[in-house]
Amino acid sequence: MYWNRVTWLLVLLLLPFMQLQAAESQQEEPIYIESDSLRIDDTQGISTYKGNVVFRQGPDTLKADKLVIHTDENQEVQKIVATGTPAHFEHDDITPEEKSWGQAQTIEYHAAESLMILSGDARFEQGDNQFSGNRIEYEQDKKLVRAGKNVAGEGRVKIIIHPHKNGADQQTQEQQQE
Repeated sequence: MYWNRVTWLLVLLLLPFMQLQAAESQQEEPIYIESDSLRIDDTQGISTYKGNVVFRQGPDTLKADKLVIHTDENQEVQKIVATGTPAHFEHDDITPEEKSWGQAQTIEYHAAESLMILSGDARFEQGDNQFSGNRIEYEQDKKLVRAGKNVAGEGRVKIIIHPHKNGADQQTQEQQQE
């Protein structure tokens, strides 16, 4: 019984927040950015957007006070750093269970590793499941979530996981709501 609960908890903690196939095809989607100001440094491969920044690509939207995009010599995105009070992202998936959103003081995305790091009063939700803490990392291709203290060793992790409802439970709940 104990191992079943531990196994169930581990499975829920490792649920994917975004589908890998969607992420790969999404990288080929155009990027749309709006901001109050822009500074591009082609020699360094850095674009800095400030003021009411809205970044959109496929099903993803990122809103921040400041957004810095690092590219390589081929203009491929390597890293995106969003800061705000807080910075906020949404992933709008077809299924409600895969829809997710998060917010933090800083949101970093490292393209090569498919790694998203939320730090500073971080919150992440997918479906009904909620994670909060000072630092939350999600490795998209490995479907791995890590949450913990910030670099200074401060903070605790809070997780709310809702069990999946089977068809009969779902029907009963819907009938009760009518």
